Amino acid sequence: MKLSANLNFLFTEGGKPLSERIFMAHGAGFNAVEIPFPNFELEDVLQAKESTGIQIALINISLGDSKFGNASIPNNQEKFKNQLNETIEFAKKVQCSKIHIMAGLIEGELNEHLVTYKSNLKYSADILEMEGLVGLIEPINKFALPSYFMNSYKTACSIIREINSKHIRLLVDLYHLQHITGNITYAFADFKDIIGHIQIAQIPHRHEPNIAGEIDFTYIFDLIKLIGYDGWIGCEYKPKTNTLEGLKWIQKYNIQL
Repeated sequence: MKLSANLNFLFTEGGKPLSERIFMAHGAGFNAVEIPFPNFELEDVLQAKESTGIQIALINISLGDSKFGNASIPNNQEKFKNQLNETIEFAKKVQCSKIHIMAGLIEGELNEHLVTYKSNLKYSADILEMEGLVGLIEPINKFALPSYFMNSYKTACSIIREINSKHIRLLVDLYHLQHITGNITYAFADFKDIIGHIQIAQIPHRHEPNIAGEIDFTYIFDLIKLIGYDGWIGCEYKPKTNTLEGLKWIQKYNIQL
């Protein structure tokens, strides 16, 4: 089992820049990180990656002046394509094979969002196939982000299977999955063939897996092994105290970084 540190959530103490958080994650023993697109730190992040040898397991798509993406936003297709291409170029530089394609917030009629979303993902599949990369789509629960367009596993799975490309896969965050569907065992059985990445956090407060909550992570880690997933598992949780103190949970589950 391989853990990656999500740097939107971990090593954020003191407001350190993204490049310094990469060094901090490496110093704590992580061999991989997940990062937002580094708008103002492109060269610093590249240097940090090369200096540490750490892997970039996942990168969020460039957002420009949007906060949560443009993939489903009607009349923004050119902006989306530019952001995707910008992210692809950086992902190639840091040898990152997975890009989280963010859908954006609902701004109008739902069907227009859906048509736009499918069109942009089909475009993405073709470009990503040429570049040997994978685009990930992630359902986000309505309690965390009420207006986010992609908030349904049923819809996400249907779209991925309709596009029918190995270059558009499902990002499964256990925090969102439990909120949206529950029944994690059966959910995994339904979509295990299209999983591209997994992230973890306890429910309901999004803390470390060993904090009391709704999910039994001993069972979950066995389930992940059972379905044959062997990729990076992103630690996308809010430390209850601080990042380094919170990492003690890894020992509890006998996981080696």
